Amino acid sequence: MREYSSQEPSSERLEIEYTAKPVSGWGGLVALMRYCDRVGLRAVLRQALPDGRTSPNQIPAVEIVLAFFATVLTGAKRFAHVERLRADAVVRTILGLPRMPSAMTLTRYLGGFVRSQVEHLTAVLWRFTLAQLPAVALGMVLDLDSTVFERYGHQEGALKGHNPRKHGRPSHHPLLAVLAEAKVVCNVWLRSGNAGTARGVGAFLAETLAKLPPSFRLYALRADAGFFVTEPLDDLEARRLPYAIAVRMNRLVHRQIVGLATWRPFGPGLEVAETEYRALRWPAARRLVVVRELIQERPEARGRRLFEVPGYTFHAVITSLPLPPEDVWRFYNHRADSENRLKELKEDFGARGFSLQAFDGTEAAFRLICFLFNLVALFKRDITRNERPQLSTLRARLLVVGAILGAKGRRPILRLGLTGRVQARFAALLDRIAALARPTVAQLGNWPELHAVSSPTPWRARRSPPVFPPLRLRFN
Repeated sequence: MREYSSQEPSSERLEIEYTAKPVSGWGGLVALMRYCDRVGLRAVLRQALPDGRTSPNQIPAVEIVLAFFATVLTGAKRFAHVERLRADAVVRTILGLPRMPSAMTLTRYLGGFVRSQVEHLTAVLWRFTLAQLPAVALGMVLDLDSTVFERYGHQEGALKGHNPRKHGRPSHHPLLAVLAEAKVVCNVWLRSGNAGTARGVGAFLAETLAKLPPSFRLYALRADAGFFVTEPLDDLEARRLPYAIAVRMNRLVHRQIVGLATWRPFGPGLEVAETEYRALRWPAARRLVVVRELIQERPEARGRRLFEVPGYTFHAVITSLPLPPEDVWRFYNHRADSENRLKELKEDFGARGFSLQAFDGTEAAFRLICFLFNLVALFKRDITRNERPQLSTLRARLLVVGAILGAKGRRPILRLGLTGRVQARFAALLDRIAALARPTVAQLGNWPELHAVSSPTPWRARRSPPVFPPLRLRFN
């Protein structure tokens, strides 16, 4: 009999053995994939994804994208991280794939996308998302925002521009539109890094509103100071869509705020005032709501400090909402939740890490990740019934589950390492998924015909740019 010393660590007393059984730590993926199959995700992807490959050994485009989704859900930040799941037989079986694609397969497929295919992909996936959204009595709030994706290479469109994190680093500068109540991404544009925040915002807003059917109700639009330009304001007023947009502090706004004499307190260290502001080239004045915070009572207050009025920070919002000024300020501050969703998209879904040499391929990957973001939001609303947790929390609570793949007779069986209350909660989620009504064949099989979306152009491999040998000059 072996005697153990009290000085020997417990980890060294633990014997190590190996098993050939398929084991994985991502058994919880089965719940999310069952939900995807229940809502008809594969049929929608078949209509959305282009294909024209002729190789007899090819992996179907739907399976490539499903593997990409699983890679993102398990915490990947780069295309190379696809390789982590290739040897995971449990995940491959949950996805229903005969084999997992390699990182090269994924990048080659997405890298072959062209602009028309990206737009077709977006149209089909958005119409699917739109059909799942609930109706809101007063209408939904549309939040506009922009962000920066740093790039470390020579990708198309990766140029130097505004980069608050790493000055001088080439980047992309995407625009996003988020429906606040549903917590889904409505529209995205990937732009070059040297694009200003307001560049193309008028066309982006017009395209975003065109994506919504006439019966879809919008309550108002919110945006930060980067969108404080004349064109969107005129467009919103022509559409009779109320708005609340932060004001960029230029000299005219500065002078207008300093001249305010009537302030009304509405909270500890908070005071509000309103006035009419007319910028250059504006046809008429617009309502300006100004809030100032007393630094002594609110030391963490953010905003612009004015030399003429020491001890305060100031915030200004231009608005057409028929609300009291303090309610306008509270309404605008609620857009912080959409900023949290943008942060989740970048950090938990790895949106800023999946880049390709081709600009269209990078945008295709970005829009697929945004669709996955929407799909997870719908899953939380319909199944977990708690929309607050971000993907990192959902990953730890639901997706990370030990699992062993076995067989029961001739049927495969997945044995999950769950007991007690955790097992009961997981079983309840599976029951909710099973209770969902399946979409009809007409809704999925004839999706493009029903919604007047043409089929995508055939996929073709992108040609690599020619490489010329260095020119050598000879001098006699």
